[in-house]
Amino acid sequence: MKSTPIAAMEKTVGVEPLESRQRTKLLAHAEKMKRLPDHPLHDKLKSLTKNRLKRKSLNHLVKEEQRMQADILTANIELCERLDPTNWPPKTLKAEVRTTIPGITVKEDQSDAVLKALTMEEIDKRYPAARWTHIFTDGSAEDATRNGGCGVFIKKPGLPPVSVSASGGRLCSNYKAEVLALHKATETVLQWETRPKKAVFLSDSLSALQALCSGNPDSTMEHLMQNINTLAQTTAVVLQWIPAHTGIVGNEVADRLAKEGSKTEQQPSNLTYSEARTLIRNRQKSTFKKKNNGYNPHEDALHQLTRHEQTIVFRLRTGHCGLNSHLKRIGIRQSALCHCGKADQTPDHFLQTCQLHCSERKHVWPTGTSLHTKLWGSTHDLEMTAHFVNITGQRI
Repeated sequence: MKSTPIAAMEKTVGVEPLESRQRTKLLAHAEKMKRLPDHPLHDKLKSLTKNRLKRKSLNHLVKEEQRMQADILTANIELCERLDPTNWPPKTLKAEVRTTIPGITVKEDQSDAVLKALTMEEIDKRYPAARWTHIFTDGSAEDATRNGGCGVFIKKPGLPPVSVSASGGRLCSNYKAEVLALHKATETVLQWETRPKKAVFLSDSLSALQALCSGNPDSTMEHLMQNINTLAQTTAVVLQWIPAHTGIVGNEVADRLAKEGSKTEQQPSNLTYSEARTLIRNRQKSTFKKKNNGYNPHEDALHQLTRHEQTIVFRLRTGHCGLNSHLKRIGIRQSALCHCGKADQTPDHFLQTCQLHCSERKHVWPTGTSLHTKLWGSTHDLEMTAHFVNITGQRI
């Protein structure tokens, strides 16, 4: 009997099932073939499938997957962009891009208050509001796959602020929405009769800023680079990364404007290859997260325990442990009944109600604790659970 808790293991380490990853690779490969007209598979994807009794062709598999993802992918191959690497000469950005802020290391290791203080200190020092135009941008999309929104909030020295909200398209990733927000911001500034002498674009999209520095932009990024280079002819331009959702007023306003934009009427939009690949990946991640009820392995206190403690807690979570309920299931015990004779020896019974361990339970949890807290709580909660198991002598 197969008893390995594969799904629980995948959930705990944040790795999608192999079949899901295979489907993602298949769809991404098909999206690339759609855009390479000289590739042998391009014509096959345009043709009808042939019925086969014992096996399916690549065309069968691709079209099955595409039907399930029809809401985020372009079905008509003729509407897809053509990939031609020979027409992608390196681009030079005529603006400074800063992707770090002194003092900020890994965002998760620092509080929002610290991140905000370090960011505001850097902005005030490098880009004083009396001499610089501050342009905050943000973009978002529902489920990171559709209904994009762009928000721009501009603070000009001595003048009232400017707010811009716009849609990003029916098919849209968070990355594309962030790029479109930057593009909308540059368009807005270029339309002014009097352009600022110094302008800093403050974006929380590290991926968009890194793409600008790469020198090999896709078609989504190319128009943005053209706008920045045009603006740089008359204005000193800097693009500065800032952390998101830390209470910085301009960033919060841009975020609100982006959400408003996502609720406006969305225009149909064709996808570039990189956008299609991003949407496929985002859909996979979103599906996996929903399947696991929003569980985030990076926030799980299990990873803060010792190896021995991790083993105890993980086995109790999954029920694949040395308790009679599991041993009966795999044929090692004749009965699942607990030694107390009151109920089956399950993790719930062992941790919560077994009369044989009342004294140990009262010693570890004097006021009582829920099963969910014992198995999914803080680091201290999980350590107490492991300690309880150890003092009972129960083999898990």
